[in-house]
Amino acid sequence: MTLTIVFWTLCTLLGAGIAVGAAVWLGRSARSVEGSFTPQALTFAGGVVLSSFVLVTGFLIVGAWQLQSVARSHAHEEARVLAKAYARAGELAPPDRDAVRERITVYTRSVVDDEWPDLAKHRASPKSWEQLDAVQTALAAVPADRREAAYDATSAALDEVYVKRYARLADLDSVSPPILFGVMIAAGLLVLVYPPLVGMTSNIRNIAVLGLAGAVVGFGLLLVFQMRDPFTAPLNVGPSAFQAALDRYVQLK
Repeated sequence: MTLTIVFWTLCTLLGAGIAVGAAVWLGRSARSVEGSFTPQALTFAGGVVLSSFVLVTGFLIVGAWQLQSVARSHAHEEARVLAKAYARAGELAPPDRDAVRERITVYTRSVVDDEWPDLAKHRASPKSWEQLDAVQTALAAVPADRREAAYDATSAALDEVYVKRYARLADLDSVSPPILFGVMIAAGLLVLVYPPLVGMTSNIRNIAVLGLAGAVVGFGLLLVFQMRDPFTAPLNVGPSAFQAALDRYVQLK
């Protein structure tokens, strides 16, 4: 990790060094000394500045949206398998059925009420782990003489719940690289200060246009920051899949 950061830093400094060196070396012409620029040069420089901001911002938005889609998909997959386990448990003998189904319901509620707030802090809920293990304990308590096909089907579905839960919790590490946020902020600031630096006239029309550009840049920065990981409010993935699973349990009774 340290070597990667050093490599990125060196590449960034190399790019900056090339740009500064070119500016110093090529900026000694008479036109550069006088401070006059052709429209083509201004357009090119402005396009490069704007493209840099758009490129980094677009990359972060697409990446964050993809992370949210994956996290949402994993949540729905776990909820689907929970409903499957609940349905299979309905085929057990009445005492076993009620015990296993009750534990599945308690676990699902624990995910909604206890674990989801903890996900925003990038940690799983120990209580939810305990409730899921309690489902396994209730199923293991089924007497051997009542372990038929329904037991095997319920056990297989419960094993799948564990797999889906691990996949969902793995999404806690799905966060956009922090270094890109710094690059995006720097590019956004450069977009806003570039016009005044090249001599933009300070009149009402130009100031209004630059103010609008600043609003767009600010909105983009805030949007990317709010989407920085799948479980941070307000644009986070919610527990709606598990709430729907609870509704499904009522239908399966």
